[in-house]
Amino acid sequence: MIFKNTVRIIAAALIAVFALSLFACNNGPSADTGDVTAAPGELPSSAAAYDGLFSSMMEINVTVPTADLAAMLKSPDDETYYQATVFVNGMKCSTAGIKTRGNTTFVSEAESEKYSFKIQFGKYQKGVKINGLDELYLNNMSYDPSCVREYLAYLCFAELDAEAPLAAFAKLTVNGEYYGVYLAVEGVDDSFLKRAFGDNDGTLYKSQKGAALTEFDASAFSVKNGDDKGLKNISALIKALSSGEGVEDILDVSAVLKYAAIAACLGLEDSYLGPKSENYYLYDEDGMLEIVPWDLKLSFGTDGALRKTGYAIKSSLITASVAEPYFDVLATERPLVSKLLENEEYLKEYKGYAKDIAGFLQRCEEYLPKLKTTVSEAVKADTRSFYGFEAFEAEFTDGENTLLGFIKARRANILTQLGE
Repeated sequence: MIFKNTVRIIAAALIAVFALSLFACNNGPSADTGDVTAAPGELPSSAAAYDGLFSSMMEINVTVPTADLAAMLKSPDDETYYQATVFVNGMKCSTAGIKTRGNTTFVSEAESEKYSFKIQFGKYQKGVKINGLDELYLNNMSYDPSCVREYLAYLCFAELDAEAPLAAFAKLTVNGEYYGVYLAVEGVDDSFLKRAFGDNDGTLYKSQKGAALTEFDASAFSVKNGDDKGLKNISALIKALSSGEGVEDILDVSAVLKYAAIAACLGLEDSYLGPKSENYYLYDEDGMLEIVPWDLKLSFGTDGALRKTGYAIKSSLITASVAEPYFDVLATERPLVSKLLENEEYLKEYKGYAKDIAGFLQRCEEYLPKLKTTVSEAVKADTRSFYGFEAFEAEFTDGENTLLGFIKARRANILTQLGE
């Protein structure tokens, strides 16, 4: 097993919203300075990455030619890139490309223009980045009245020192119009690989729907970075999982156990462990495959079946099994995790991570009032919000269908299952 000393800084407070210094678009790398431990009641962050880009509420201003913006909003399912000038915390990039992404049909049906977006800073001039960052995703949080669930889910990976994208809240303005509060998420691309692994020399595989690793299917993965077009590493992993031999030689076992524990404890049905078996990457670093999470929006009790018509906690996620972390699928259908948990040593390690997550949930409960303050004004001013300010405020109160209520109930249930 490989335990990585990832490069992170734990911020003293997540709610600080300071004005960042102004810089021009640049290609330079950003440097972190080492690991420290979060103090009691605090949550993890990575303040130093990309020169602090993700350390506070981002201010993002996008300018797109009027005709291009109209075309993008008229046909959002096309996901066509348009050239834009983008300011991030005052840093200008005139070579960016922007496109709509995600649940575009729902947004259109809701008669809203608050789509999710993807920004590539070097789309129209190769190599251009902002503070070393090349891709930024802006998630509209249409599934979450609290606006903080996915953010907390990414922080949970940081809590376990597991590689995952960075995230921060952002106030988005397009052509001078306030589009509302978004979650800005680091793209899993070259700059992520350099930050997380030190280089981007390995192969990055992106899962498609049905990437269960039960049998070789070239259509289940796409190669986003690297040369393994034939998916030889994926084939080798599937064979190792099937035979039960040599898994440790090609897989970072601890990373998978952390991923599984977080998915189980936070109710990540929209993951490898769910019915669709998607929303993850595998990265080949020096012959070892490591799992990287993606798209954590359906977390902290979110019922994916209801999110387009309303919001309610899925009660079964409060009591979801920790020992059997599979959502509406059999263990044999998810061998990447089930084969590992057959090993007593790995099962013990996995349960240790689950206990760590219970501690993280305790700090989340303590931190929610401050986190609410961080995003409150931006949410209140968001006329495109899918749920409104009253629903936002309710999420931070105790109850059966609130974020706070889920955190408290799920933490207690996890500890009960672990015999704590």
